[in-house]
Amino acid sequence: MTVEAQRAYNGIVLLVSYLQRIYVTEKIYHHLNEPHDPARLEEVKELFDDTLAMVPIFEQTKFLADTQVDKLRRVTAQMESYMTTYFKNSPSFEDKLALVGSNIYAEQNINNGIIRLGQVFNVEINKDFQKRIKFYEERTKMIDIIVSALKNKKPLEEQAEKLIESWYDNVMKNKELILNDMKKIGQLIGF
Repeated sequence: MTVEAQRAYNGIVLLVSYLQRIYVTEKIYHHLNEPHDPARLEEVKELFDDTLAMVPIFEQTKFLADTQVDKLRRVTAQMESYMTTYFKNSPSFEDKLALVGSNIYAEQNINNGIIRLGQVFNVEINKDFQKRIKFYEERTKMIDIIVSALKNKKPLEEQAEKLIESWYDNVMKNKELILNDMKKIGQLIGF
């Protein structure tokens, strides 16, 4: 039971990170007045909040009811639909920033989820996850600063642009891994 519960918890963490990926992308587009669908932003936020609401209950029971599994299945299907437009062809700088920012926030979420998994299931987690907390805090702060500067029509320093380009190239190198990890959610949760 514990191994199955840990797998399901991992699946929920992964699902939440993909929802966050989509949400942050849409939020960055919103802040930068880039074309986006405000209804999609609200839908993703609702899916994100609904999924997060299941976590404390699951942490206590370490069990998912059939209704919860069905809901997670539907949320996962919607998330997969949203992810079909996540990677853009011929992206603008703003597209790259949204992709990079959302990727960093998603990775931070996964890192924090793994740490929490260790606490909930009383298992030892590699100490590298604790060390990454500051790493992700610094990177998300950098993304927030860049988005804020662009939102306020301030010019970006060349270093900031190069940094986003470098991070974007790194995300694109991992594109297949990102898409393949997404497909593991159902297997982990059990549908």
